[in-house]
Amino acid sequence: MLAQRVATAIVLVVLLGAALFWLEGAALYAVFCVATLGAAWEWAGIAGITGSAGRLRYTFLIAVLCAAAWYSHVEFALAPWLWGVAALWWAYTLWLLRGFPASIARQRFGRGACLAAGLVMLVPVPLALIAMTEGVAGWAALAMLFGVVWGADIGAYFAGRAWGQHKLAPSVSPGKTREGAIGGAVAALLIVVPVAAIWVPMDAGQWVLFLGLVVLCIAASIIGDLVESAFKRTAGIKDSGRLLPGHGGVLDRVDSLLAVAPIFALGLSSLLR
Repeated sequence: MLAQRVATAIVLVVLLGAALFWLEGAALYAVFCVATLGAAWEWAGIAGITGSAGRLRYTFLIAVLCAAAWYSHVEFALAPWLWGVAALWWAYTLWLLRGFPASIARQRFGRGACLAAGLVMLVPVPLALIAMTEGVAGWAALAMLFGVVWGADIGAYFAGRAWGQHKLAPSVSPGKTREGAIGGAVAALLIVVPVAAIWVPMDAGQWVLFLGLVVLCIAASIIGDLVESAFKRTAGIKDSGRLLPGHGGVLDRVDSLLAVAPIFALGLSSLLR
């Protein structure tokens, strides 16, 4: 299983690298949107839509909203507002996780609310990705973003296997441990801090705020993972899909990114303006 996960991850990194090298602007945004639409299809299933027609309608709605988000970004610079709404949603999920499973039980968080949550979770993400490439930090911003997400994920996996003893959220995801979370945080910091030191000039005050932002985003990456796990557990499914060997579905691979991208984009754009 580990070999399969690694092989799939390598292929994804190569494809992402090729897109980042060859594409820019609207073309690169479209690539980000393709992944978002894959996640939307899977989220519709988690929300309880089993038929292909219903999933297709929901995916089409996400596509329309992503197009509208791009227009709002180009014409009216409204992206930070969308990221702010997403950040509020992820703050709200802390309550959902704390009260799980009662807080996400079908009678209290039904299909309509779940589908609406998917709009807030999915639409701001490709906009955050493309906006970071256009910002002051440029490609370094995207490198730091993926450093947070991948570093926290990989570090948590290996630290949890080596030292994990205390469960992080047993009712949501029994396999995750506090030791794993700490290991993931350390790994993410070891990746992000050198990138920022080399490519993103900041004064002492900015560094303090930046490190606070990174720590917040590491916590968000854990929350994103746990939220998807909670909704999947409520829906009675193990993986969101089967598209990615060793990883499950697209949503299983980008759950942390959904939470981190808008928060990191909002924080970084405010810090480096």
